[in-house]
Amino acid sequence: MSRKAVFYILILSGIAFIIIGTLSVYDSNIAKPVSINGIVNSHAKDILTPIMDVGSKAQIGINGSRFDFTISDPVNVIVLSVKNKTNFSYNLIAKSSGEYRLETHNLGSQPLSIFGYAETKASPLAFGAQMMLIITGIVVVGLGIRSKIV
Repeated sequence: MSRKAVFYILILSGIAFIIIGTLSVYDSNIAKPVSINGIVNSHAKDILTPIMDVGSKAQIGINGSRFDFTISDPVNVIVLSVKNKTNFSYNLIAKSSGEYRLETHNLGSQPLSIFGYAETKASPLAFGAQMMLIITGIVVVGLGIRSKIV
């Protein structure tokens, strides 16, 4: 393969990595609705932790066995707490940005159904992976430039 072909392949690949990483950073900071449908077995707990912006919404429905349900905001202040219910629904609108905690504890002997959605963003851990993709793109572009100079 010629040096010119290697140069163009490396430059274009590096630019593609940088563009994909940058778009991923942008996209992961936009809250999107995610299904929270599931089953909680008897005497088990289910904890959901959506990362929400101010005004993001969550719609939660729970039915079946007896349960306790709690919602905590990003600073661990309890927004809602219900005890010993068998049927419940709630619409949450986030009043602050951060990670909310939705905890369901099935107290009964039958499975519990949870249904609805929560608007959530990617975790801060995703940012590290996106930055690694951008840095890899910069390194590959550098290798492309190096291949042209040598």
